Amino acid sequence: METADEIRAAAIARGLTVKRNNAFTAVLAGAGLALCTLKAGRGSLNLVAVGVLAGVVYANAFEYVLHRFFLHWGKGLLDRQHALHHDSVGAPNEARYVNFSTSPLVVILVFLLNAPVPFAVERFLGHGIGTGMFLGFTVYYILYEEIHWRIHLGGWLPGWMQFARRHHMLHHGKFPGRYNVFLPLFDWVLHHRDWKSGSKSPAP
Repeated sequence: METADEIRAAAIARGLTVKRNNAFTAVLAGAGLALCTLKAGRGSLNLVAVGVLAGVVYANAFEYVLHRFFLHWGKGLLDRQHALHHDSVGAPNEARYVNFSTSPLVVILVFLLNAPVPFAVERFLGHGIGTGMFLGFTVYYILYEEIHWRIHLGGWLPGWMQFARRHHMLHHGKFPGRYNVFLPLFDWVLHHRDWKSGSKSPAP
């Protein structure tokens, strides 16, 4: 029978491989979609930068909606899978359930499902904004996985990011909101009044 240390080591090794594959897939998917929006001789670096910022905000909104309304829905496959993540916190196999998905195909699906918005922005506004949105979404996804991993498995985070560790672990403590893992933009907009009360949420 495997010891707790052996289970933990195997889960971490597997999780690191999954995280690396997910990041590689995200870069390929994001770069491929960004290239599809490029038009010869059009666009400016300033507006691409605006698009990157818009992509980060859009990814933050997507994360919030997915986490709040689908992963904590109370029923269905996504909810059951996410419950494994909550139930494994502190357990030897925790690393097995920290990554967004164990399949690169799910990462590709996430990018494809969100692609219509940047494509529409590029079609109607042009100038590389949609291209920047794909880049911003890609960066956000990779940061989400990396920071989530470090929060749960004790990885290094700079001092100014310790708030993200506290913020996310309060979510696991069933406090209200806190559906954004490391950049609580939509959490703050929609839940900051609840935070002042310090009350716990009934959500699992």
